Amino acid sequence: MRTAAPNTLAGKFYDGQVPVAVPATLIWSGQNVKVIGAMIALDYPVNRLRVSPRVGTADRFVALPGGAQLQCADSALLDRLPQEGKTEGVVAWLESRWQVALACLVITLGGLAAGYFYGLPAAADRIAARVPIEYEHALGNQALTWLDANEWFRQSKVAPDVQEELRAGFARLADGLPMAAHLRLEFRDAPGIGPNAFALPGGTIVITDQMIDLSESAAEVYAVLAHEIGHVERRHALRHILQDSVSAAAAATLTADASTLTLAVSGLPVLLAQARYSRQFETEADEYGFTLLKQHDLSPEDFATLMERVSAKRDPQTERSMSFLSTHPVTADRIARAREAAQQP
Repeated sequence: MRTAAPNTLAGKFYDGQVPVAVPATLIWSGQNVKVIGAMIALDYPVNRLRVSPRVGTADRFVALPGGAQLQCADSALLDRLPQEGKTEGVVAWLESRWQVALACLVITLGGLAAGYFYGLPAAADRIAARVPIEYEHALGNQALTWLDANEWFRQSKVAPDVQEELRAGFARLADGLPMAAHLRLEFRDAPGIGPNAFALPGGTIVITDQMIDLSESAAEVYAVLAHEIGHVERRHALRHILQDSVSAAAAATLTADASTLTLAVSGLPVLLAQARYSRQFETEADEYGFTLLKQHDLSPEDFATLMERVSAKRDPQTERSMSFLSTHPVTADRIARAREAAQQP
């Protein structure tokens, strides 16, 4: 009767006592294995061995009784020995096929991107709708107080009669709107910032002296204010905060860096003043503002004209991050839409 030839596998033997490997050979015959080396001659029952799972093409380990182990290249022989776990499964299959693993990575990144660009804004929109306006109003007041205290702004130099005229026009624009009771216009001098206007949570709208100086008529000022009223009515500032806060919280969780979240919260007033709204938010505010202007016999043409003047005065060398151009990017498309709205009945 012919006896089956023994199976052999070369590797490195670790005795489990010192982290030094020595060359050794595993010889498997019947129900026993031998591990043979220069100064090694060990016998083990096959059923006492355990082979580590396959991970791509990496070496595998044969765990031996007493804490010893043999490290060796992957081999079909190892699949015939007792296993720590299944070696042929979905994970092992993926690990051996980089194209499939790459496709899975792309799908995962795509899912994360979709959640960020679509899921997160939708969640922020729903949450914003449930935040009491009193809380939002208090947040806006605290932000403006902080900005004033830290000398981002100075007391406005616009003549009192001009302020009174603009407040009256602003009140007419706000009359009858859902947020009318909370809308408030504030004037600030900001020589280091330049022409700007922005809406804080809760209804406070700030316009700089520099924006008023650049305007050639009250109608142009109202055009900018109508745009900012659109941000208030759509609660863009609060939605922007919620999106950024969730992103900061996620970053802090993933990186285990609490300072990420701390900086996001402590820098909230600056975030509000420097808010770079998404294209969707800007489009919504534009459309809202155009409709509001026409309801009061004003023309979106004034918005287009002023935006062209703001863009023409842009100085890339001195422009601050809070300039109107950086927080409300002026594009040819937006100006064209304003003029198109002006032509419509």
